[in-house]
Amino acid sequence: MGKPLRVLIVEDSEDDAALLVRELRWNNYDPTFKRVETAQGMSAALARGPWDVIICDYNLPHFSAPVALMMVQQSGLDLPFVIVSGSIGEDVAVAAMKSGAHDYVMKGNLKRLVPAVEREIREATVRRERKRAEEALKLFRTLIDRSNDAIEVVDPETGRFLDCNEKAWQDIGYSREELLSLRVSDIDPTIDPPSFSKVIEDLRKSGFLISEGYHRRKDGSTFPVEVNIKYVRLDRDYVVAVVRDITERRQAEEVVQRMSHYDTLTGLPNRATLYNHLLNAIRTDAGKGKPLALLLMDLDRFKEINDTLGHDRGDEILRQVGRRVQEVVFDRDIAARPGGDEFSVLLLNMSHSKDIDVAVDKILKALDPPFLIENLPIRIEASIGIALYPDHGQAAEILFRRADIAMHISKRVGSSYVMYDPAQDKHSPQRLALMGELHDAIEHEELVLFYQPKVSLKTRQTIGVEALVRWKHPSRGMIPPDQFILPAEQTGLIHPMTRWITAEGMRQCKVWHEAGTALTVSVNLSARNLLDPKLPGQVAEQLKSAGVAPDWMTFEITESAVMADPAHALDVLMRLHEMGIRFSIDDFGTGYSSLAYLKKLPVDSIKIDKSFVINMVGNQNDEVIVRSTIDLAHNLGLKVVAEGVENQDIWDRLASLGCDEAQGYHMARPLPTDELTRWLGEPPMERTVT
Repeated sequence: MGKPLRVLIVEDSEDDAALLVRELRWNNYDPTFKRVETAQGMSAALARGPWDVIICDYNLPHFSAPVALMMVQQSGLDLPFVIVSGSIGEDVAVAAMKSGAHDYVMKGNLKRLVPAVEREIREATVRRERKRAEEALKLFRTLIDRSNDAIEVVDPETGRFLDCNEKAWQDIGYSREELLSLRVSDIDPTIDPPSFSKVIEDLRKSGFLISEGYHRRKDGSTFPVEVNIKYVRLDRDYVVAVVRDITERRQAEEVVQRMSHYDTLTGLPNRATLYNHLLNAIRTDAGKGKPLALLLMDLDRFKEINDTLGHDRGDEILRQVGRRVQEVVFDRDIAARPGGDEFSVLLLNMSHSKDIDVAVDKILKALDPPFLIENLPIRIEASIGIALYPDHGQAAEILFRRADIAMHISKRVGSSYVMYDPAQDKHSPQRLALMGELHDAIEHEELVLFYQPKVSLKTRQTIGVEALVRWKHPSRGMIPPDQFILPAEQTGLIHPMTRWITAEGMRQCKVWHEAGTALTVSVNLSARNLLDPKLPGQVAEQLKSAGVAPDWMTFEITESAVMADPAHALDVLMRLHEMGIRFSIDDFGTGYSSLAYLKKLPVDSIKIDKSFVINMVGNQNDEVIVRSTIDLAHNLGLKVVAEGVENQDIWDRLASLGCDEAQGYHMARPLPTDELTRWLGEPPMERTVT
């Protein structure tokens, strides 16, 4: 069986056509052919096709090779066209070839027919493939030029641009020709020949790099970019860079960063930022004992002002107070607004104790002139509490607590300011005794877990719960967590407490799963937990003992807890993550909120702090923070949980912003196990708020 061949024969002689077919068959072909001898027949045959080759006599009674060739060309078909004639002269044959015929064969020498057909079929195939490649390349070039990203091709040896799309030269204000005359170092301010060589060396090893940097425009201005670079080996080596302008992303991150670190009303640092400054100052001191002071200031009778004048005017007073305090603090010292009607000053540059008196005097004098609100003079007085480092504590939490105690004493006794005095701290002996009892409470199972549901905003289904510890004291009754969690962390009791909470949470999680209720259980980890190298091993043993899958458990961590010692914390987190444990950033927005660092953590979700969620319906700034946080989290592939959902309006607004999960009193308060099990059994639309 010969090779199949589809042949259109333009010939008025059946005998001559038969000779052509026989010649093809003798040369191992199995031709399927059609003979035509008129223009009408030719047109119909071309329409029916397809054909591999056309063999055409030069002169026919009612037709000719030049007309047939013109019809093929007008049809747009690229088919081998071979003239076979017994009477054609050399000059006519040359003219036919110039017109587009591919070869001619004399009827008396048909041995040339098959080689000519084979050659022309091969060349036609090459032409068609080249045309397809050119069309594909043209389409590819069009797509490249329409890309929203700049695409640059660079010579890895010289750093010179070899090619680029329109976006590349438009972004930096050059023409295409100008850009192709430059090197990478001309538009990247961080690149010089040594650093370019290092990049190329790394590329040759890895084949692909992603980095962020800046590009310089023709006018000298710069803009931030994300660069994806690939090393390509073709006929020679190339570097292909896909460059994205990330100006808008950086601006969005800066907005969220500022909103997370600064009070949106006064522009002063918020409580979390103040705490971090204090923490860093203590670390920098490293036990040398260089004094610093923390001042907490509460505005007296501010609630009365708010109730009388309204919150808008109250906010204006807070803004003016913030400006006045900011104007009188010493250089390097930090004025902040922790929240509400409280302000704070951190004195970092003290040389002796009299500096405190000077600072307090300046603050009180700054507040002395009346505040004009719509031409109404309002007088503001303040109560200030002061705690000293290292005299009153060597940990940030302790200094905050003791400054707060002093502030409340100042308010109670009517003094403008009060220095912390351990003798006046009635809570300390009680807390000391309470910690002794807590140690026994953990061993005697006086602790109980309450669970607060996390509900999907899309399906209204409960998909998880947060485990919250309570202390059922045999004589004092139920003790709230704010009275023993922080002291437990300060004394180290947080470790056995966390072990108990984790074990009990896993046990209950197993019970729910066996009953057909597939819930994840979240457990909070403190800064001390994250610095405990034994924690991953303990969790692994607890998972095995409880028969619980790792992804049924989520550990909630705060940003400040991670940043207490990032390297050690990240090591513990990664070891837990490798087991399959999930992580969520708790109270997001009140700590560092560093998106660059957040990308390094093995987290699956973030929880927006309730302080932003509770007032988001009526406070545009809070809604902006919530919306920006949701968008950025989703861009990082993270889910978002909103805390503090207390009514339907907040629920609806969060749902419209694309938030994933909600937690708050609108669905349920923290519930003991039996009440939560009953609550879970109710249809989502019929559940009662407990």
